[in-house]
Amino acid sequence: MRKGFTPKKFDELDREERQLRGRLSTLKRMIKRREDSIKELMIPINKKKKEIKKYKEELKELSSKIRDGFEFPNFSVESYMNSGCDYYRGVWRVDGKKKFKYLGSESHIFDLMNEKYDGFKSMSRTQKDKLIKEHFINELRLDYWEKEYDKFKKES
Repeated sequence: MRKGFTPKKFDELDREERQLRGRLSTLKRMIKRREDSIKELMIPINKKKKEIKKYKEELKELSSKIRDGFEFPNFSVESYMNSGCDYYRGVWRVDGKKKFKYLGSESHIFDLMNEKYDGFKSMSRTQKDKLIKEHFINELRLDYWEKEYDKFKKES
């Protein structure tokens, strides 16, 4: 209601106008109540965001202190053509040397991805490549670190 709108004036309004104004008032209260609820729910979320930020800063500080010359490799998945057929491989660099791991032919990879992800066949090429990369990056990392661990155990 507007400021200065007295109950007497409200009683003088016809029934439909009173219902509309009552519904307007109810909707405003409902919106306010839900906005307050959202603010209350955001408190733990904002707390977690602050914690994550603190951890990232600490991680950055620690990683800047580590200067032993070891580089963590960046892994990627790429497609390449050989003898007219398309294939996929994992790629990373260690000590300036490019390393590869054969992942399979395009048809084999597409069949595998189609089994794992619904609608894979109907996706665009960019979406398919992104999904393939996401799927195989973790596998490449695990395989790499498993080999590094085996090498470490042999040296110890």
